[in-house]
Parts: sequence; structure tokens; C-alpha cells
Amino acid sequence: MKNYYEVLQVFPNVSQQEIKDAFRFLLFRYHPDHNKGKEEWAVEQTMSLVEAYHILSDPARRLHHDAMRVIKLREDLPKKGLFGRGKAKELEPVFKDALERFRAGEVEQCIVGLRKIYDADPAYPNIGYNMSVCFLAIERMNDSLQWLQDHVAKKKDDADARALYAKISGLAQKMKAARASSSGAAA
Repeated sequence: MKNYYEVLQVFPNVSQQEIKDAFRFLLFRYHPDHNKGKEEWAVEQTMSLVEAYHILSDPARRLHHDAMRVIKLREDLPKKGLFGRGKAKELEPVFKDALERFRAGEVEQCIVGLRKIYDADPAYPNIGYNMSVCFLAIERMNDSLQWLQDHVAKKKDDADARALYAKISGLAQKMKAARASSSGAAA
């Protein structure tokens, strides 16, 4: 997942005005008109800047970006048991492919892969947790909370998952409030 703060070359605790100033400065620096002979590169840089500014200048999207920077998929594979890993061994390539798709930003494809695993083996390690993170990445908060709730119901001792549930619930409320205030300010 991209770190938009790095793209704009600012620290995460900057103000909205500092984000705007950094965007304007870098937009001028990377603009294709100022990079003769490197127009293609300059266009890519400019598009990246615009994307970063679009995310970080919107309070709700910035909250979501900040949350996704620290929440990661769990990459635990099933442990080898007395009779081998059986079905889990067959699902391992699907799991690894899903992880790679998530890293590449192909979150919907990651969800498809994880869903195949869940359908084949609902007890696969951290499948509910990982589905929750994927749905969070595409801002489907209710789905994210439902998968995490199911995960916690199965693994009551997973304190990190319970903490994440509380964090996502709070994030959903903050994003809703940020969207309401920004739409109220736009009206």
C-alpha cells in the first residue's frame, strides 16, 4: 500500500495547509513543462502527487489511509499436525497468491482468494481476520466488522483482533463524522 505522506514528502502529523503547500511545491517541481526530456516520468510523478493530495486532503480518506498504514494481514500458515497439513497444504499457494495480490493493491482479488480458502476450510488460520483487513482496505466497514466479529467469536483469546474491532468501530464513526462535516462545509 502506498504511503501518501512519502509521496508528498511530509510527516504524518502535518496540517491540511502543509499538505496543500507541499502538493503545490512538488506539482511545480515535477510538472512536465519543467522536465523537458523526461515528460513521461514527470506525468507519472504528477499523477502520483494528485492521488496523494486527493487522499490526504480529505479528512475521512486521510483517517482511512492512516489506519491502513499500520494494519497488516496475518501471514501465518497452518502448523503441521500429526497427519500432515492435508487440505491446508493444498490451500497454501492460494493463500500466498492472495497475500501478493493484497501487497500489489489488488484487494478485491485478494478477497476472492481468501474466500476460496474460507469455503474450503473455515478453520484456516486467521482467515476471518484477514478478510476483515481486506474489507477495511476497500472501506466496507460493516463487512470488515462482521468478519472480525466472527473471527473473535472463534478465537476468544485473540486480544489483538478485539482491539482491532474497537479501532475499526471508532474509525467508522470518525470517518462518518468527517464526511458529514466536509459535506456540510461544502453546502
